[in-house]
Amino acid sequence: MPNTDLADLRGVFPTPLRWNAEIGVLGYGTYDDATGERSVEEIELGSAKAKFVMDLSTRERGYGLIRTGLYDMRLSPIGTAAPDCPSEEDFKPAIGCWVWNPSLGELRLETNAAMFRNAVSALWDRCRTFKEASQDLQPVINFVDRRERLIKKRGRTYFAPVINIIGWFPRNKIPPFALREPTVKPPAELDSQVRHAMLEHLQKDPVRTRRKPKSGSAPKQTDLRDFLDDELPEDL
Repeated sequence: MPNTDLADLRGVFPTPLRWNAEIGVLGYGTYDDATGERSVEEIELGSAKAKFVMDLSTRERGYGLIRTGLYDMRLSPIGTAAPDCPSEEDFKPAIGCWVWNPSLGELRLETNAAMFRNAVSALWDRCRTFKEASQDLQPVINFVDRRERLIKKRGRTYFAPVINIIGWFPRNKIPPFALREPTVKPPAELDSQVRHAMLEHLQKDPVRTRRKPKSGSAPKQTDLRDFLDDELPEDL
């Protein structure tokens, strides 16, 4: 995780949070100073490392291009004018936000992959139905599972993340969030805002299709290219 004082310099990158829709794996980027190599370390779904406080007050959307050797995100805060769509055909709609975990620190969630983007966007919409969101509290989320999705035109199955809202936390209690000025206003409190978390126990648990790692086993190391969103089909 880069020093906050250097975060606005070119060549200084925050730790990325990634979702691989081809195999249904959540992971975070790592960098080896000795070798100069980047990789992605797997995060076990439902584990303590899969729980994050998400900063709704600085969420963004726009267009992004991600491929091996090229990363170009052009985002602006929700509620402001959207960035101009680049002429390059490879740019796709993208979103970005900050998340924080006690053991991993602050990570940057940015994606132009439709499956992950839609899951996070739906999460943002769900958050606005909670009164806590209008009180400028930030959601505590948990990547609990993955759900199969058959893409008929591709003739294969991909995986979408299952993300639950498990609580709310004051933004000023998260050190990196507190240092960053909010760019998105909290939603107005409405009578229709309800605690959907109270209804989650009524939902059918998604079928687990992936075996948890054995206790004590080392987290899986995956090449960073496996998590590059642009490596996936347009509709994922």
